[in-house]
Amino acid sequence: MSAKASLSFDIYLRAAPRQIRPVLADPALAPRSLVGIQFQPGRDEDPQRLTCEWRQSDHLEANGGVASVVRFEFVAMGRVTRLRVTLRDLVSGGSFLNVVASGWPVILSGLKSLIETGRPLEFSCPGPAAW
Repeated sequence: MSAKASLSFDIYLRAAPRQIRPVLADPALAPRSLVGIQFQPGRDEDPQRLTCEWRQSDHLEANGGVASVVRFEFVAMGRVTRLRVTLRDLVSGGSFLNVVASGWPVILSGLKSLIETGRPLEFSCPGPAAW
């Protein structure tokens, strides 16, 4: 069995968690790579914190035949929200790990731009089509 790796990214957004969650959950707004996320808050959910886990099972070959998990954690900090994205169960040295390590900063930058300005980032050169 291959060794497992995890990655974690933090960004800070000028928005409340309740403003961020719908953008991630809306297929018309979310990047193609995130379409399919379903946020199902628990009955006793803390309004200052929201956690969602998303099992990635459509890239099994690239990740050594196993599903990975993406976890979103929103923590309200006054008028700012810290969004921490943690990816786990990634095969160390695998192609999927390499792609997500470079792709998530692009996705999160696009999310920040969209939430704070209402406009997605536009990439004029070939590369990540995250937003």
